[in-house]
Amino acid sequence: MDRYLPFISLALLIGCAGPRTIEPASHTVPPTIVVEEAVHIDSGNELSAPDLTLKNIALADSVLTQDFGSLLDDARTRYNSAISALGQADTTAAQETVDEVLGLLIHLSDDAIHTKHPGLTILLKQLLELMDRIHGQQHEFIERKGSITQVLNRTVQRRINLYLDQKRLDGLIAAYQRSGLYIEMIRKEIALHGLPRELQWLPIIESGFKSRAYSWADAAGIWQFIYDTGRRYGLNRSGWVDDRMDPYKATPAALGYLSDLYDMFDDWFLALAAYNCGEMRVLREINRTGTRDFWRLRRLPRETRNYVPKFLAVLHILENPDKYGVVLPQTHKPYLFEEVEIGKSVTLKNVADHLKMPQDELKAMNSSIRYGVTPPSGFLLRVPLGAGLTLLGNIDEIPESRFNPPPEIRKYRVRRGDTLGHIARRYRTSVSRIRRMNRIRGNLIRIGQVLRVPGRRYNNKLWVNNVSRRNDSPQAAENANSHTVRRGDTLIQIARYYTTTVMALKQLNGLRSDTIYPRQVLRLTKTGKNSDGRIEGSAVTYNIRSGDTLTRIANIFKVSLSALRRANPNLQARRLRIGQPIIIPG
Repeated sequence: MDRYLPFISLALLIGCAGPRTIEPASHTVPPTIVVEEAVHIDSGNELSAPDLTLKNIALADSVLTQDFGSLLDDARTRYNSAISALGQADTTAAQETVDEVLGLLIHLSDDAIHTKHPGLTILLKQLLELMDRIHGQQHEFIERKGSITQVLNRTVQRRINLYLDQKRLDGLIAAYQRSGLYIEMIRKEIALHGLPRELQWLPIIESGFKSRAYSWADAAGIWQFIYDTGRRYGLNRSGWVDDRMDPYKATPAALGYLSDLYDMFDDWFLALAAYNCGEMRVLREINRTGTRDFWRLRRLPRETRNYVPKFLAVLHILENPDKYGVVLPQTHKPYLFEEVEIGKSVTLKNVADHLKMPQDELKAMNSSIRYGVTPPSGFLLRVPLGAGLTLLGNIDEIPESRFNPPPEIRKYRVRRGDTLGHIARRYRTSVSRIRRMNRIRGNLIRIGQVLRVPGRRYNNKLWVNNVSRRNDSPQAAENANSHTVRRGDTLIQIARYYTTTVMALKQLNGLRSDTIYPRQVLRLTKTGKNSDGRIEGSAVTYNIRSGDTLTRIANIFKVSLSALRRANPNLQARRLRIGQPIIIPG
């Protein structure tokens, strides 16, 4: 590794001669669940084991059945109602409607929130501006993309003192040494994005600059992307390759995500908090407290409350080492490489043997390759500068690999009430297999314990999920008369899957709350759309508009006032709110 020149030399050489590459093939590979073949983060070191619990991907059976477009339309309608209420100086109604909007959006898992969808980012930013208006704040955006205020308060000082402990300090220095592999590249990308230079040290608290760092929460790479967020920013994953573990691809994606978060919040502390726990959680806390001051958002997850102070502590130590008595060593030299298009599946071991170089160095240059085998569809392989022609001259002598990626493994965190039998039924497997995968002898499992469960299998170059989300076809769902509740189901998911409403489901089944139980059988409303766009059936819902009264609504829908009151026993005629949903009896 030490015999390679600095990355700057590579830029100059390539600028003069151009990279030695053959026309790259385009790779389109279906998304998969996370791999288990990776360098796992050591939980004993604070630097190499950052708290990532809230980046976990929801695994509810019905997550993929949610109609994101309809949910966004509903949220937009309620947002407009909040604007109307605020225009009438009714801040209470506006606040309650904003709560409803956030309640709708939070029902989506982090996967769905991070899905590319036009208008979502705009709506979130508009919600943030509306919160300011409701709370009477005239927020002045002091921060710019050029710098991050290096606050030094009690919380940050406490983190600095923790890092100066010898064990943690050793981890910090080791991460600083590894940063040399990629820091020049990161600085160039930061300059291209116009972001604060301080962000170059964010991978220290994310991964300790370990390119193949992988957390139990399915976050991978030096920037610790979860799968869905990575896909949102162009990072692909297949049975052979995971772009999240490629620092040269993940860095532009991470900086793009951070830039978008700053555009949303106009505050770097809030943007960093959202990078850690998600935009929606930060928005909900801002809405609850009525403040944008990160240090006053007391109900953010503990991991997130510690995340910003840890980052600031690292900045203070690395940028003022003499002040804290820290001696920073020389960093590792960056890789100097060129890319060669390989059109067949080969093992990195065979390539390294032909190039007479250590296999570990070749693997480090190509950290996105999951099992040490290039995909059969073609791959741009990084090799030491000057070795490209040698590899191309010997490519026919390198045997083609017949490797197929093994079945995927998922992670499941045990919840209250779970048993091995429940988990086995959920993932369509057996109790004995879960026992073997986790080396469990009896039936005892603990709340919070992370179990390995079957994920996806490889079949004919496609990733096929062996966990059936729902066996019903759209036609079957449309004609269904009942639904048996599964673990993880919610009323809002069931209502959207069967194109009905939560209110209608609760009325049909005599439910007084949103609580439902596994194996509970729910009656369904036969639904359709009428000419007005309303849902037909035994009951419908109507969102109250400006000027509405109960009498006017009863006349519009041709029902009696008494029937309307019976269908809405908690409705108070003198406290109708714009956007408030009420049940119209069939």
